[in-house]
Amino acid sequence: MSWTDIFPVLSNELVTDYQTLVTPEERLELESWLGVERIFPARPPGSGKPSPHSQRRHLVSATLFWKHVQEADPDLPVPSRERLVMAKRLGLVKRFSPWTSYVEPLIDYTAGAVERHPDVTFRLYLARDLDFLVPDLTALGWEVYLMKSPSLRYCPGGFWRFLALGERGKRVTVIDTDRMNEVDGEIARTKMMDAMGLGLWRVPGYYGVDNDRKTDRVRYRPILGGHFGGIGGLPVRELIEAFIWHARRGTLPVMAQMPGRGEVPIHCVKWPDYGFDEWFQLAALYPRMVPRGTLSFIPTDARSFLLPVDIEYVTWANRRSELVYF
Repeated sequence: MSWTDIFPVLSNELVTDYQTLVTPEERLELESWLGVERIFPARPPGSGKPSPHSQRRHLVSATLFWKHVQEADPDLPVPSRERLVMAKRLGLVKRFSPWTSYVEPLIDYTAGAVERHPDVTFRLYLARDLDFLVPDLTALGWEVYLMKSPSLRYCPGGFWRFLALGERGKRVTVIDTDRMNEVDGEIARTKMMDAMGLGLWRVPGYYGVDNDRKTDRVRYRPILGGHFGGIGGLPVRELIEAFIWHARRGTLPVMAQMPGRGEVPIHCVKWPDYGFDEWFQLAALYPRMVPRGTLSFIPTDARSFLLPVDIEYVTWANRRSELVYF
């Protein structure tokens, strides 16, 4: 079986269905989730006049919002700096502390990264209700895209960082803010990919759980949400809108045809919950990026039996694709 025999794809026909059938009200709702309210340029101290965004070919793209990650979770109170810092003590943390996990890495590592990479634009897609952080973030060196939405739960915030891939010809490095200490290596991977004439680098989600017949979900992901890079020029906004629209209508298949097992549900396919962004990467982004050639970084302990099918797929899509084990 090939990759596309196993996993569903957001086909061009499904995108056309969305474009034809979407209502004006649905368009407005999607704009409220994915639209940009205002752009704030980076203003790091001592930097002089910032280089115009259009002159920098490389973008580092990240997202920052504060929400619980599942639809069933309760709403959080209106954010403030104090609530972000004190979230754990206030009983508002279900997974990770928002300040120590996602804001402090920006404070600790951005200035050095900006200094080491003057040819790179650092862009942060910021939730509307975190606008009080704009002065701090722009002073660190981030170009801030203040979104119209505070995010609902994990989504739509998890999607915003992908919007940078819509810019034609740009080298885009997508990173989670809690991995800012790794940004030099991520930028280097994107530059390596580009120098090789390829259009995507990724570290696949190599979880071995798919090998177990007792597993009730397929968890494999060919791209991790905040850990990849690529060359821009994709109709990303339209793809995201079509994907969300079909998912909410139930018109996008959510079952994998697993070899030797038949139909098995795919993990994390519910809007607006955690992991829905990586489901989008699997079904919509990945099939459109691999024809450009893929640089795959494979952990030496990777063991999912879906990995060989994945590697066969990227090699078939572009024979210049390369593997690096680490």
